Amino acid sequence: MLLYNNVIITPVYTYAARHVNRFVMIVFFNCYARYHSIRIRRIPMPRKVSIQTIADQLGLSKYAVSRALSGKSGVSQATRERVLKLAETLGYGLPAQKAKPPASGTASFVLVCINQSNRGDPSYWQRVLEGIIAGCREKGWQHAIVSQPLSFPKGSALSPQETIAPHLDWNGCLGLVVLGAYPYSALQLMARTGKPLVLLDHNEPMLDCDAVNHANIDAGMTVAHHLIAARRCRSIVYLGDDGRSTSFSERRIGVRIAAERYGDERTKLREWELPYEEGGWLEEAQARFERLAPEERPDGWICANDDIAIRWMRKLQELGVSIPEQTLVTGIDNVEGAAHASPRLTTVNLCKEELGARAVEALQRRIERPGSPAERIQLRSAFIPRDSA
Repeated sequence: MLLYNNVIITPVYTYAARHVNRFVMIVFFNCYARYHSIRIRRIPMPRKVSIQTIADQLGLSKYAVSRALSGKSGVSQATRERVLKLAETLGYGLPAQKAKPPASGTASFVLVCINQSNRGDPSYWQRVLEGIIAGCREKGWQHAIVSQPLSFPKGSALSPQETIAPHLDWNGCLGLVVLGAYPYSALQLMARTGKPLVLLDHNEPMLDCDAVNHANIDAGMTVAHHLIAARRCRSIVYLGDDGRSTSFSERRIGVRIAAERYGDERTKLREWELPYEEGGWLEEAQARFERLAPEERPDGWICANDDIAIRWMRKLQELGVSIPEQTLVTGIDNVEGAAHASPRLTTVNLCKEELGARAVEALQRRIERPGSPAERIQLRSAFIPRDSA
C-alpha cells in the first residue's frame, strides 16, 4: 500500500508497476490521481544549506559561524550553541564530533593589559578590572592579566606576542582589552598581534579598533554648569594634566564648553596644567595659589578626578581656606573616598564595573562580526552633589 498526498494508492498501482513499462505506469497513475481529485505539483528540491545561509539568519559573520561549526575558539559558548542548533534544524551536514562544544581544557581567554602605575589603584582601576573579570566569567571565558610598561623595546627581534606576554599560549587568546592610556607605539604593537583590540578609558584615532569610555565631556560640562548656574561662581580654576590620558583632556573640553555656554562676560575660567602623572603637582599648585592676590582667588575649583580634588581640598584647608564657605571644590569619578572626605566631595559618578563589563561585550561583538565598523561606546555619568560644593 502506498500513501501519496494523504491518499492511499491501492494495490492496483503496485500491480501496474510490476507489469507495464514506465510510460504506461505514468499514464495509469495520472488517471488514478485525477479520479481521486489529487492535484499533482512539482515538489521543489531542497536548497543547499551553506555557512552564509546560517550567518544571514543569525546576523553573524561567516567567520564566526565557521569557527562555531568547527569547534574552534573565537566565539562565545552561547553563540556556538545558537549556530549548532540552527545548523541541525536546517540540515547542514555537520560531522558528529563538531556538534560537541569544546572541552573545558581548551577554554579561551581574554588578555587584559593594564599600566603598571594603574594596577595598584583600588578606588578606580581595580573596580574596572572586576567588571572585566565578571564579564568574562558570564561568557565562560578565562582571563589573563599582564602589567605592561608604557613603552616596549624598539628594534626587538621578538614577535609582538613574545614581547607582550611570552609566557602565554596565544592560540587560545580571544583578544586584548587595554586599560587606560598607552603611547601609540605600544598600542601599535598590540594591534600587530592580529587579535581583536578594545581600548578602555582611552582613544586612539589612528588605530581601527573599538573603544569603551565614559562620557567625559559631559562629566566636565556637568560640574562646570553646577558651579556657574547653581552656585553663581564667576572665577573658576580647572586642575588637570592633559599629558595623562584622553579622559582628562575630554573633561577639560567639557568645562570649556560649559563656561562658554552657561557663563557670561563676568565668568572667568583658568586652567592649571599640573604634572599629576610625574608627581610634585600638589606643591606646584600650592605655589601658584599662594602667588594669587586675595581678590584673584577663585570661587570654585574643578578637578580632573577625585584624587586631585580630595588632596587639593586638604591642602586648601591647611592654608586656612574654608570649604565650602570661602571656595567650592568638585571632582570627577565618585571614588569611595569622595563620600568620606571632609567635607564630602561633590563629584560625578562614573560606572567603573559597568565600563569593564561593556568592554567584554565590545570584544565579543568584534569576534562575531570582525568586518563591522569600529565603535566608540560612551557610558553616561551622573552628578552627585555633596557638601564641598
